[in-house]
Amino acid sequence: MGIELKYIGWSSFIFTDNNGFRMMTDPFLCGNEDFKILPSPVAPKDVKTDLIICSHCSSDHFAQAFEIMDANPNSKLLGDLATLAIAERAGYGNYLDGRTELITAGATYVESDFTVHATSARHIAFQTLENGTFITGEPLCYMIEIQGGPTCFFGGDTSLTYDMKLWGNIYKPEIAILGIGGADLNGRSLRELSPNDAAVCAKMLGVKKVIPMHYRLKSDVEEFQRSILKIYPDCQIIEMKSKDVLKLS
Repeated sequence: MGIELKYIGWSSFIFTDNNGFRMMTDPFLCGNEDFKILPSPVAPKDVKTDLIICSHCSSDHFAQAFEIMDANPNSKLLGDLATLAIAERAGYGNYLDGRTELITAGATYVESDFTVHATSARHIAFQTLENGTFITGEPLCYMIEIQGGPTCFFGGDTSLTYDMKLWGNIYKPEIAILGIGGADLNGRSLRELSPNDAAVCAKMLGVKKVIPMHYRLKSDVEEFQRSILKIYPDCQIIEMKSKDVLKLS
């Protein structure tokens, strides 16, 4: 069937390998009116996935994880300790006996044709629990190697760090999926990775193609296009809309 990448919305993508195994990133579909983030046209109950990988436990990267797990009873959740602690509190067991798999920066997880390397994200993972207390964790990026396909960098919510140059040298990714925008905070766009910084990131990684994500405004894409032309003109921007499918092989 070939290797595919489907965009669901915001930071949510579904990778499908040659075995038909599906892996989803950052399951946030509901949107947020307060932050002017539109919902995805895809409902959680309609998502088909075998593995969910979360960059961190913030709501706009994690909110629909349990709905999607319930709709896919054999699926698993891969994430840092804080993400899995929230899952355990929700009744999904701990990482030793439940439907969750622990990963941390430097660790690797292999499933089907996917080899997922976790790297540190320059960010914060934060969530409010049902009793009003707070939990923070380890935000992550993922370098995703696909047997028979390209290596892809999924940036999660990271800001710019020179580590990206090292990761590019080690893993040699061909595609980067990078945030270029952010939520609206009283008229100010909170962007962890600005379009200009994202262009620098793509150059340090040495990728041939970059897919923008995590943005609300057309102006973010236009700014990103200008930055790429100035900083890294050899890189191709692939702008995806919700439900778009990209063939990776």
